[in-house]
Amino acid sequence: MKTINDIDLSKLSKKRRLIIQYALDYPDKVVLMRMEELGDKLNVNPATVVKACKAIGLNGFYELKELLKNEVQLTRVDSIFNSMIKEVRAHSNPQKVAQDAILGDIMMLQKTYDTIDFEVIEKIANAIINSKQTYIIGLGHIGLVANYMERICRSAVPQIHASTEYHGELFLNMAHFSEEDVVIGICLDKCQNQTINALRIAKTEKKATTVSIVDSDLSPLIECSDHHISINSSNSFYFGSMVGAFCIVNAIFYSIANILKPETVSHFKFFRTMSEKENVYKI
Repeated sequence: MKTINDIDLSKLSKKRRLIIQYALDYPDKVVLMRMEELGDKLNVNPATVVKACKAIGLNGFYELKELLKNEVQLTRVDSIFNSMIKEVRAHSNPQKVAQDAILGDIMMLQKTYDTIDFEVIEKIANAIINSKQTYIIGLGHIGLVANYMERICRSAVPQIHASTEYHGELFLNMAHFSEEDVVIGICLDKCQNQTINALRIAKTEKKATTVSIVDSDLSPLIECSDHHISINSSNSFYFGSMVGAFCIVNAIFYSIANILKPETVSHFKFFRTMSEKENVYKI
């Protein structure tokens, strides 16, 4: 079955028909949902969602979402957003400008989601887990992302270090690069020479595993990387890609946490116990 036009709802049971009909009526919503979310929305269990998909000749929910993307052309959402942004930009009202910013972020995240290779996310997660040390290079304002990545990933793996200062701090970390390490370079908008040089040295001289997070397929960091992730950003603002970068970091962390599920759960339980013991949070 290759098109949504081949679907015969009359042959489906009541619950299965409900699921497929909802997907056909609201494709833009369904392609953004997880299977559990769709089940909660329609008050059915995930197994019923899978059975509904198989009843129309698909292998599962993922294939249904792919079918909806291809046939209904999710890119039409971009046209909706573009028209909305044009309308917003016609106003000088600060509230309208705020709407513009949020809509821009939504477009960026959707485009990034549509083009990202999630196998690469898993490879990066495994590389970090198996590394002797992982160094994250994020200079200037990108230091916000590097520090966040260090903080969140260290809740699962301890060998994470963020380099956010030019020269001294970065040079010291570069001296410790080895083939057992992972070095991650983050460059958005413009690419700092120090980040490029550090990643090149990590790859060619130190034989480390290298990763880049960028917002352009023309970024010079890519040629220095074993793995790279591109944020699909059309935002012209200086900090425009930051939201996408934080989102990618979250995705990498969730992959790490999933791979190390028992250890991660144990770490979080310890954190919760210590927080309660030290009365960290006001209830």
